[in-house]
Amino acid sequence: MHCGTTVGVHGILDRHPWLASGDQDELCASVLDLALVRVDAYGWHAPHGWRTRTGKKLFHVPDRWLDCDKGGDWSGRNQIGELAWMLAYVPEDARQPRLPVLPMTRTLVDALDRVGTVTFTALQAYLPLQITAGDATDDFDDMREWFSLASPAASVDIHVTVSAAPSRAWEPPDEAARVRDAVQERLGAAAEAEIASSADTSRVPGRAQTRSPLEGARRTAHFVCHAREWTPDVAVWLVEVTGDALRATGHSAPVVVTVSSTALMPGVGRT
Repeated sequence: MHCGTTVGVHGILDRHPWLASGDQDELCASVLDLALVRVDAYGWHAPHGWRTRTGKKLFHVPDRWLDCDKGGDWSGRNQIGELAWMLAYVPEDARQPRLPVLPMTRTLVDALDRVGTVTFTALQAYLPLQITAGDATDDFDDMREWFSLASPAASVDIHVTVSAAPSRAWEPPDEAARVRDAVQERLGAAAEAEIASSADTSRVPGRAQTRSPLEGARRTAHFVCHAREWTPDVAVWLVEVTGDALRATGHSAPVVVTVSSTALMPGVGRT
């Protein structure tokens, strides 16, 4: 059995002048096809799954996945859209603490950067937490140290929301605060997370209005993270930190984590 992880990159794409006159749907499809070629070049795609052609089982590494699908919407000129998304299938018995959010995002961003200038505004990821297992503490320690190298004088507000299907796990009134505490523990001094205020919870800046990859999901937690920079890598970090914090607080059902900011939008202050 396989379970899918979905990652979507949101923002505005300004295509290079020499590519602006072509058919955008055709260009989008060809660029995303090339992204899959790049996946193979990185060694992140496992076209035969975790068995050889003769049936011998291979050792699973979390950066590899089975078959995948992809798409994107470039129709909203100068408007925020889901520029590229990828669905990767991971065997349910390949239980690892991390899902391939980083390589999936990196591949999509690489593809978009080849055809124009991207104003990145959000990353949305569907995380099937039920197939994860194990301890990724060392990985998160390394991530925290990496992002701590950015200037401590800089500050960017980044919204992190968690959406899940209704369940008893989210009924306690302090559940979102428990998850926030676990998120902060993983962020350390590299960023600060706080429960979103009532003014913040009414909006999720930078995210395109797309159909949720999780049927019946509703927002269950909303944090504002004060980080030192805003990049796709930072967004991946916050998605993974949130997913691991959810696991640590006893959540094992699928969730959608959205990380967004308008820090790089024209007319918005950047520090």
